[in-house]
Amino acid sequence: MDIVFDAAAAPVGSPAPPVARAPAGPPSLSPAGSPLHLLHRPVTPEGFLLDATAPVEQHFALSAELPEGHGVFNDGPGTFHDLLFAAESLRQATHFVAHQYFRVPAERPAVFVSSGMDIADLTPWRRTGRPAHMTLDITLTPVDVVNGIPRGLDCRGAVAIDGTPCGGGTARLLFLMPRVYRAHRELGRRESLQGNVSAEASGSAPAPAGTTGRPAVGPDRVARDDPGNVLVGPPLRAIDGEFVLPVAAAPGHELFDGGAEGHIPGPVFLEASRQAALIVAAELHGFSPAHAVLTHWWASFRGFGETDLPLTCTITARDPLRDTAGRPTVRTRIAFSQGSRVLATATATLLQDC
Repeated sequence: MDIVFDAAAAPVGSPAPPVARAPAGPPSLSPAGSPLHLLHRPVTPEGFLLDATAPVEQHFALSAELPEGHGVFNDGPGTFHDLLFAAESLRQATHFVAHQYFRVPAERPAVFVSSGMDIADLTPWRRTGRPAHMTLDITLTPVDVVNGIPRGLDCRGAVAIDGTPCGGGTARLLFLMPRVYRAHRELGRRESLQGNVSAEASGSAPAPAGTTGRPAVGPDRVARDDPGNVLVGPPLRAIDGEFVLPVAAAPGHELFDGGAEGHIPGPVFLEASRQAALIVAAELHGFSPAHAVLTHWWASFRGFGETDLPLTCTITARDPLRDTAGRPTVRTRIAFSQGSRVLATATATLLQDC
């Protein structure tokens, strides 16, 4: 992420000032190809003087222009700003702060235990054809601090677009020692492989998540234009309202690729949840993907997914309800699995804005 820091901090509780663009720290991938501007609001006097924070709750403000021509965040009918951009900005900023400010060693991988995003007011998320600006007020609380370094972080983020509060996100991260991380990966892989043996014997196993034999669903069915951004395939099974769909983690994709570590990245679970929910909501309840928006997503993670092993999501949908404006909404429950091992469970709510 290309993160740029303000030269001066602002007190907690004050309005976020314009961000002066004074670069600091090593750049990495930005979720939209342009810098995110991060402002530290220290709660302790030494925070104004030191590069690293005390291991207590800290506050940050992130500022970014919502993308206008990005290959993922602007791919589709252009009805709404993409919730995935806010989620990815929050995720990457939290990673950056953990290492830059809380001194978490770089060799400790960050593991998401849970993560969620919500849209509270849909109006600011509608695209108007004009540039829009997003801010995230982020609160990070260290957990299990040992020798001044947290082993985890609780994260809360409040989203505003063009100054209007309209959503938020939460996450719990753990930072694993390298040996513990490798042990988790090895154990999970063995369990997934054991479950895949019986699936392959019965002929019901999907293609591996990172192979070129990716599932084929028309992009319009998941509110995309580019087939390269489609992560889910046609249902493998659909019995009594329960759908099982294959998921592919798009090798080489700027956002959905597993990278050198080879495990399925977090954005895949959010985007695959959205796409699977769209397919099921359209199939069962006649939702129009181009006018359906993900307003709630929350996931709990149980293990790592391997990009070279088959990945599926099992999804069920409740009967539609109406929001206060009379618009139909449908809530879904999703489980991501490799073999018999469940990697994550999630809930996702779609709103038909028509």
